[in-house]
Amino acid sequence: MSPLDQVLCAAKQLSKEGKNPTLALIKTKLGISVAMPILIQGLQQYKSMSDADKASIKTTAQINASAQENLQQQSTDDQRRVEKLEQELVLLKTELKAVMQRLTILESAAKKTCEK
Repeated sequence: MSPLDQVLCAAKQLSKEGKNPTLALIKTKLGISVAMPILIQGLQQYKSMSDADKASIKTTAQINASAQENLQQQSTDDQRRVEKLEQELVLLKTELKAVMQRLTILESAAKKTCEK
């Protein structure tokens, strides 16, 4: 989430609490250091938004839930990838064993041919 998005989210939360969003309240609500120009830009942007636009601002909980879903999806994708790689490794080991057996047979045959 960008700093500007964080400012908008904080302003929305303050409004939901019945407070008029101000630079000081937003800064306190964020609890992190955000550059003053971004705070000013975010507050101005929030105040100029329509009610519908304000309603579309995601809350921290929504953003966290979305991030959690993304992490779970990535974890599932990673697990599938690991399983596929493990299957390929088993196949490669099997093929390597077969090649090594053929090589041993060929070496034995070549050795017998040279001895004659």
